[in-house]
Amino acid sequence: MSEKISKNLQINFIITLGTGILGFVINKYFADYMGIDILGLMKLFTQMVAYLSLVDLGISSASSYALYKPLADKDISKINLIVSTIDSFYKKIASIIFVLGLLLSFSLCYFIDLESYGNKIYLYWILYVVNTSIGYLFAKYSILFTANQEYGFVRKVQGLGKLLFQCIQIICLVKIQSFIIFITIMILENVYSYYFYRRHYQKNYNYIKKIKDRDKNIIKDIRSLFWHKIGGLIVHNTDYIILSKFVSLSIVGIYSSYLMIYQIIITIVNIITPVITPKIGLFVVKNAKNDIYIYWRKLQVVYIFISTVCIICTYKLILPFVLLWLGNSFILPKVTVVLILINLFINLSKLITDSFKFSCGFFDDTHAPIIESFLNLIISLVLVQKYGLNGVIIGTVVSNILIILLLKPILVFKRCFDKNWSIYIKDLSKLILLTVMTFIVVEYTLKILGLNFENILSWSTMVYKSFLLGIISLIIAFMIFSIDKFFRNFIIEILKSRDL
Repeated sequence: MSEKISKNLQINFIITLGTGILGFVINKYFADYMGIDILGLMKLFTQMVAYLSLVDLGISSASSYALYKPLADKDISKINLIVSTIDSFYKKIASIIFVLGLLLSFSLCYFIDLESYGNKIYLYWILYVVNTSIGYLFAKYSILFTANQEYGFVRKVQGLGKLLFQCIQIICLVKIQSFIIFITIMILENVYSYYFYRRHYQKNYNYIKKIKDRDKNIIKDIRSLFWHKIGGLIVHNTDYIILSKFVSLSIVGIYSSYLMIYQIIITIVNIITPVITPKIGLFVVKNAKNDIYIYWRKLQVVYIFISTVCIICTYKLILPFVLLWLGNSFILPKVTVVLILINLFINLSKLITDSFKFSCGFFDDTHAPIIESFLNLIISLVLVQKYGLNGVIIGTVVSNILIILLLKPILVFKRCFDKNWSIYIKDLSKLILLTVMTFIVVEYTLKILGLNFENILSWSTMVYKSFLLGIISLIIAFMIFSIDKFFRNFIIEILKSRDL
């Protein structure tokens, strides 16, 4: 592994771990000092602003793909064209989001009992909209820096700013208990990032000039990515809205706490992806499709290996963790937890495939997100009437299995690797078999050792048993996954200190 990638991974891991821990602290204090309903309101607003972000249209992915080659070739005229296109789009997006956000305020009464919050609810929402709009004014900088192999700098600015302002939010929650100040601090975090991005850009990218022409290829890719944005939006950002409408804001607050754990696991596993994605982009440009497939297969088995260990540990530890963290009132049935973990495994397994997909410039599979969003929304709306929270999660499970786990990777195999769908099914079956074998052996080993994870009554016991479970799971998973030749080859390359 190169020194630069290794350093970026270390930075990403430290920042991810720090922000993740502080995120749990914020959630805990928010529930304690502001109440479960306000916690649910915060999560609901987060999903609603995601709908406003639909106007982004996938510019980030299209622009990153477009920038890899001209940055590698030092084609300044092409870089000028792409950056000017990005800048123009994002300024329009910031304005559109602000206007749409103001109009959307009239729909709040359909999701929330306004009498419980008074007119302050509109101020809360407008501040969320302002925060989202500001973020788009400097989005071009992070895209440019990351595509130019400067992910480490981007992560430092984002991560250190996040850590700083999370600490300020915690202090304000404890001392002031003001939702308005909490949101205002989010806005200040964006201003902080803009300052450092802008200074770095002026110092190191003064050769980039603003021009009037626009890149038509980016516009074409954006049209395709629009449908991916819609699909992802409906799948990942309708749960809270459906639950707030058909169940309650309290359930939103409880479910969102589990999704915090879900998201921090994805974030931790995903620390390597943004670091190596620019490298994948360069590899795709310079290598044949079969070599790209081999590269994907090597990384995919590593992601499945890590995902397997994470799922085993989460399955055993999530309920006792929530009990210690938030209390008995936040405990969900075990069947609900299993459904959440199925979605978690699928979303962990897709991370590297998505990276290859976008690095190959494959954006026009517009039918896949349409089918995915349709399945998810319809099933969730039907099942929530009878099964409540479980019905909503089942809708996501079905769409994830059919589209994320099967259809999309098959399309990637055909377009990006020039491989038949049967090869993917063979690869997937082998990797899932390794995961199942690992689960069975770990479960059997824990019974032999007499390790029980249901009677964890203190944080010290949680840490001790988590450590034991992690070591046992890692050793068993390593032994079983070593059956796969791609996994063995990856380990050999790491031991020889070769680049990823």
